Amino acid sequence: RTAMDFVPSSVRTVRRRPTAVASTTFSKRFVHPVVHSLKAAPTTIDFSPTSPHDLCVASSLQVDIFSLRFNSVYRTLTRFKDVVCCAAYRHDGKVLAAADEVGTAQIFDLGSRAVMRTFKGHTGAAHAIRFSADGSRLFTGGDDAKVNVWDIGGEEKLYTAEGHTDFVRTVRGSEASPHVVISGSYDHTVKLWDVSAGRLIMTLQHADPVEDVALLRGGGVLAVANGNRITFCDLLSGGRVLHTMSAHSKTITSLYADSAHLLSASLDHQLKFYDLGSYKVNGSLKYAAPLLAASLSPNLSHLVVGMSDNTLCIRRQRAASARADTASASSPADAYSFRPAGGKPGQVAAQSSISDQFEGAHPGTYRYFLRGRTHAPQTDDLVTERGAPHRLSGFDKALKTFKYHEALDAALLDGGAEVVVGVIEELVQRNGLRIALNGRDQQSLQPLISFLVRQVTKPPFATVLVGVANLLLDMYAPVLGQSAAIDELFVKLRSTLEAEVALQVDLAQLMGAMDVLLAGAMRVGTPATVARDEVGAAASLHRPPAKVQKKEGAGASVPGE
Repeated sequence: RTAMDFVPSSVRTVRRRPTAVASTTFSKRFVHPVVHSLKAAPTTIDFSPTSPHDLCVASSLQVDIFSLRFNSVYRTLTRFKDVVCCAAYRHDGKVLAAADEVGTAQIFDLGSRAVMRTFKGHTGAAHAIRFSADGSRLFTGGDDAKVNVWDIGGEEKLYTAEGHTDFVRTVRGSEASPHVVISGSYDHTVKLWDVSAGRLIMTLQHADPVEDVALLRGGGVLAVANGNRITFCDLLSGGRVLHTMSAHSKTITSLYADSAHLLSASLDHQLKFYDLGSYKVNGSLKYAAPLLAASLSPNLSHLVVGMSDNTLCIRRQRAASARADTASASSPADAYSFRPAGGKPGQVAAQSSISDQFEGAHPGTYRYFLRGRTHAPQTDDLVTERGAPHRLSGFDKALKTFKYHEALDAALLDGGAEVVVGVIEELVQRNGLRIALNGRDQQSLQPLISFLVRQVTKPPFATVLVGVANLLLDMYAPVLGQSAAIDELFVKLRSTLEAEVALQVDLAQLMGAMDVLLAGAMRVGTPATVARDEVGAAASLHRPPAKVQKKEGAGASVPGE
């Protein structure tokens, strides 16, 4: 082989990291929003860590437990004396803790809804409550600028952290150690406390009041919501600020974080999604009102947001996407690194098929056409019943084809009086009544005249049927006498009309007599007439007798003056 020989080398194409693309579309996977109305604005939203991941919402004087399977409230805790400020599940999902405006914290058994423990240690409202990682302790923070640590088993206060100078709005327990608690306050600081030693470990100063905190990446990085900014602090290096970003135009009210996702809710109606690898916004959702709380279910199937207009919005993720996200978020490293398919080094995992994006059915297949048959209707869904298709009656079909003769015959055969009169009125509107009555023989004329005999005197139909009778007489008068049956029916129609006319005459006479009686009764009963009659009677009693004089040449007498 010489130096001039060209030997092509194999070029291996490396796929780009798909994590950013997947996270970009993560916010768009939540569809089918269901809005629930609450008695007051929700203050806290928390999911149960255990399946089926029920949802607790604190609002007004109660805590509602939602079932995500049916999208409805199936349990309510109401043993509170004031507005509930916060609520949180224990790691096993069997116990729930809640605190109210008077500073009282209560622990409930969700099976029986009984109050297991009651802790009173705050002089103001308690707006923050959390269980420790092992569930043996309870952390509460209140408007009295204190953080209390409670022993659940002994039902006693273990430690009171006093160092804040303003309202405490959030507390978090460390996942690495049950003895460490993190608190955020309106005094612009975040403090780390060692409960076992009873001392302050670290203080992180921020530019604005702290609303919420969230632990990232196994507890080594802390995300702090202060004002409209999120500050990322490295706790392992003494609280060093890693990054600060401002993606909202108003105050951030809530943070949610897991191994793969970070969400922030704000008063600017926006819910932002962040890429934890690059600290950039990769998605957002806009709502109709300012957001007060937000959370994501542990299996990533539901996204819940509480708004200031007393509503709760629940969005559901498509089933295939939820399964894929749950698998990718099973370990913290999955969100930041590749996982080779089959466990072989260098092997690239196959992309998800199109059917995975449509709940296991490829568009255009019969299975895709039948999707959603087992979907249970939700509370706010409009359910329509599928019945037998509506079929046109005989006269409707004849009217559609302009067969007026057949339409009238079908109405006389199958319909009632209202249907027949309705068909006649439709024929009048179409100028087709004469067409429908013309050219009839004895068999087709008998049902029509019989109908007139029965219904012509009915008040609802008299106006229409009298016109039909007059038109029949005009059209068939020249052929009368050729059929005995038709002549008999016309005689019956005449007798019916004469009897109706005689009845109307009698009624008119009766009405005239009643009018006279009523007019006389009204005249006699008026006050002016009665007073005039009484004055005339009194005058006749005191009047002297009249003299009768004979006039000459006259045979009549008149009363004298």
